Amino acid sequence: MLRLEGRGSRPTSLPGGWSAGLFPSVVIALTVAVVMAANPSIAEGQEAGDQQVAQLEARVAQLEAAFAALSEGYASRLAELEQHVVSLQTDLAAQAALAEAAPAAVAQPEAEEQTDLEAAVERALAGIEAEEPADGEVATAPDDRTFDDRARNLSDMNPEISVTGDMFGSVSDNSGDPTTNRFQIASFEMSLQSALDPFSKAAAFVVFEDGAFDLEEMYIDWSTLPAGLGLKVGAFRNDFGKINRWHQHALQQVDRPAVHRAFLGEGGLSGLGASLSWLPGPFLGDYNEFWVQVTNDENDVAFSGRGFDSPVITVHETNYWDLSAASYFELGLSASTGVNDELGEYRTTVYGADLNYSWSPPAEAIYKGFEMRGEVLYSNRQTETGTRGSWGAYLYGTRKLGQQWSAGLRGDWTELPDEPGAEIWGISPYLEYWQSEWARLRFQYSHHSRLVEENRADNRFFLQVTWAIGPHKHENY
Repeated sequence: MLRLEGRGSRPTSLPGGWSAGLFPSVVIALTVAVVMAANPSIAEGQEAGDQQVAQLEARVAQLEAAFAALSEGYASRLAELEQHVVSLQTDLAAQAALAEAAPAAVAQPEAEEQTDLEAAVERALAGIEAEEPADGEVATAPDDRTFDDRARNLSDMNPEISVTGDMFGSVSDNSGDPTTNRFQIASFEMSLQSALDPFSKAAAFVVFEDGAFDLEEMYIDWSTLPAGLGLKVGAFRNDFGKINRWHQHALQQVDRPAVHRAFLGEGGLSGLGASLSWLPGPFLGDYNEFWVQVTNDENDVAFSGRGFDSPVITVHETNYWDLSAASYFELGLSASTGVNDELGEYRTTVYGADLNYSWSPPAEAIYKGFEMRGEVLYSNRQTETGTRGSWGAYLYGTRKLGQQWSAGLRGDWTELPDEPGAEIWGISPYLEYWQSEWARLRFQYSHHSRLVEENRADNRFFLQVTWAIGPHKHENY
C-alpha cells in the first residue's frame, strides 16, 4: 500500500526508482503528447503561428531598412541646407563690407535715370541738342555734378505757396467806433518760401491789411555760415522780444498786448536792412543766440519813421533751459534805439525782457499742455522838455483742455509814453477751438480801462476765424 506522510516527511518512493516530485511532470507531458497525436490540427496551428511570426519579423526588418534609408536622406538634405545658409551669410557679410568700404559705388539705377532725364529736359529748354554717341561709344554723364549745373529736381524749383486768412467780428459798447460792431479782415497773407540751394533760403510775405496790400517781409537768409553765424538781408520783422516777430494770424490772442501797441504801434517793429545772428557754445543755459539788426526807420510811434539815414539798431539775446523731457524755460533780453524827431536830435531806446515757459508731456502732447509768456518793457524817450521813462508789461497763459480745445487769460498794464501820468490796464480771457491744424476759431472778451488812442473804457467781444492753405500755417516762428 501507498503510505502518505505529513509535512516535513521525506518523499515517497515509487516503483522503478521514480520520485514523487518528478512523476506529475512526466504525466503532464505524456498527456499533451497523446492529445496532440489524437488531434493533428493543434500541431498544424502551432506551425501556422510560427510562420506568421516569421512573416512579421521579415516585415519589421523591411520597415527598419526603409526608416534607415529615409533618415539618411533627411540627414543629407539638412546638410545641404546648412551649407546654403552658410553661403548666404558669407555673401551678406561681403556685401556689407563692400558697402562700408565704398558707399559711393552702390548703384542707383533709378536715380541715374532721373538725373539723365532732368539733364535732357534742361538741355532742351536751353536750346541745346543732345549729342548722339558715335558707334561703339557709350554715353557717360559727367562725374563732377554739383548744384551749379542746374541738375536739380524740377519739383524743388517750385516754392512753398501758402495763403492764410484771419477774419473776426467784434461787438463793443462804443457804438460810435468804426472799428467795432462789424466783421473785418484782420489780415490776408500769401507766403512764398523756398530753399535756394544748400546754403540759403528765401521768403516773401504779401499781406492785405487796412484795405491795402503791403509787402510785410521779403528776405534771403544764410543760416550756415562759419563760426555759427547767420545773415539775413531784406525786409523783415525785428527780433525784439518774442511776439514782435510773429505775424498777426500767429498771435495767441486776437490783438497785440497793450504795451506793444503803446510803445511800438499796432504793426510792431519792422524794417528793411540786415540781421546778423550768432550761435555760440552754451554758456548760460542749454542754448544761447545773439542778434544784431540794422534797419531803416519805418516806425513812427517809437521813432521818427524818416528812413535809413537814421537807422534803428536792435539787439536781442536769448537763453534756453531744458527743465525736463516735458518742459523748458526761456529768458530773452532786447533793446532797440533810434532817433524820434525830424532833426535827429533826440533818441528813443526801448528795453525789454521776455520770459517763456512751456509744458507738454511727450506721450500726451496733443491732449495736454500749458504755455506761459510775458514781457516787461521800458521806454526811455528824449524830448525837448527832458527824458521821459515809461513802463509796461503783459502776461498770459494758455492751457490745452483736449485735442481741440484750449483756454487762456492775458493781463495787460502799460504807461503811455506820449501822455505823462496816463496808464492802461486790461484783462482778456479767451477760448480756442481747433477744428484741425488748418482751421481755428477763437472766442475772446477784452476789457481795458481805456483805449490807447482815446481816454475811454472799452469792452469787446471777438469771434475770430483763422484758416490756412499750404504748409505755412499758424506756427509761431
